[in-house]
Amino acid sequence: MNILKSNAIVWILILLGSVFLLPPISSGGNDLESLVLSRLSEDGKSLDLSNANIGVSGAKELAKMKALENLENLILSGNKIEYAGMKALAKSEYLKNLKTLDLWGNFLGDLGLKALVESPFLKNLEVLKLWKNEIGEAGLEILSASDHFGNLKILMLNGNLISPEGVGYLANSNQFESLETLNLFSNELGDAGAQVLAQSQSLKKLKEIYLGQNRITDAGAVPLIESSGFPELAILDFSQNKLGEASLIAAFERSRKRKIQIITR
Repeated sequence: MNILKSNAIVWILILLGSVFLLPPISSGGNDLESLVLSRLSEDGKSLDLSNANIGVSGAKELAKMKALENLENLILSGNKIEYAGMKALAKSEYLKNLKTLDLWGNFLGDLGLKALVESPFLKNLEVLKLWKNEIGEAGLEILSASDHFGNLKILMLNGNLISPEGVGYLANSNQFESLETLNLFSNELGDAGAQVLAQSQSLKKLKEIYLGQNRITDAGAVPLIESSGFPELAILDFSQNKLGEASLIAAFERSRKRKIQIITR
């Protein structure tokens, strides 16, 4: 009886192992194609593959799918496509109509961002979400020098490795003439990064700036609050930083002159 029980336990463990060690969806082209078709909107303009675990090989398969030729909105968050997967997608002519691209948590790094920036097809983006992709100053330098992002309205770079030097590339670039929302939450800006951004004269269309969790104090916040470089600014978020009385006074005075929401906690 004990032998039978032991054998049964062994088989259960084998079965469980086979379930948890199943290859990602991308290992079979037919499986991925079926998934894509099941999640593709009826008009072929939107596809949500968030957390589908397609990996690098899945991104390469995706790049070859003609079914995406009318796609305008693509969500690939949490798929670990990495640099190689982004490089393949960047070469896909079927993505030439994309307006929204969500790449949250894909470990792209600066090289992956470089592949995206240099794509001859991803020139019509209006929304680009790059949360948690290990992007640093090298990636920001490449992004800020590109002339492909004149239509970009929303740029989300929260949870990366962006330094004062990196934000300087953004602040001094004349390539983001339509940018309305800039999210830099949880990076490495510090006061120096906030001061650099405060001096920008190239991002005049910005309506929302998010700088939470960046180790900013009054020394960085006050110059940004008082900056004249963002005439259309409606929201300035400093949440989860270490601001004091000077920032509160500056925020009050700025709000008196022009209605603006300044978040200091």
